[in-house]
Amino acid sequence: MSGGAAAGGAFVAPRLQRSLSAVYRFYDAFLFPPDERTPPLDVTLDVTIPALDWAALPWANDFTYRFSASTLTRPAPSGAGLAVEVTARNGDYINFEPILLTLPLAVSLPPLRSDFLIARALWPTPAARPPAGETVVRGTVRSATAQPVADLKVVMWSGGSVSPPAGTPYTRTNAAGDFLYRLPQLKGATGSAVSITIQVEDGAVTVAPATLPILLGQTQIVAFQRA
Repeated sequence: MSGGAAAGGAFVAPRLQRSLSAVYRFYDAFLFPPDERTPPLDVTLDVTIPALDWAALPWANDFTYRFSASTLTRPAPSGAGLAVEVTARNGDYINFEPILLTLPLAVSLPPLRSDFLIARALWPTPAARPPAGETVVRGTVRSATAQPVADLKVVMWSGGSVSPPAGTPYTRTNAAGDFLYRLPQLKGATGSAVSITIQVEDGAVTVAPATLPILLGQTQIVAFQRA
């Protein structure tokens, strides 16, 4: 944003100028990658680049977070492999994978909206509340001595195959051994039973039960024991 010519045609020096560097929009990991019908996350996030002491501005109209900077007297921030941190204020989402940003972005001529927009996944925590009528597993993994087992990668799927289909989403257990696993792709009559398989740490860790019946359209609370 900048000033322009005065009414008489004289040039007026701009007093303010901001440049857009990058725009993030976040989606639930169980609905990722998104398409035009996928709803973005409507949760309160703090999105920052700590190395630059830079916070993104939330834009409620389109659920984006925009890194923009005043560039009237200095260039926009730049750098390679800048770590982007995302924190959900209500604790209902978490990020499990590094988000690295290299600035400046490659921009078309003329610039396109898609040049700046970056879609990323966030994972629902046990504090999240999935939509009513969705099939969900709220699980807890404990050791043989009833201790919570943290930071385990968990994958669940239906269909009876011995390994998860390509692209099956994952989550991780928290410090209390708890996890939330959404199964929005499962469709059918509410209350009908479907067999689900669980895999932990890509098969390196065994838990019981390894398969379980769940009811479509409902939330199941399941206790798992690590072997």
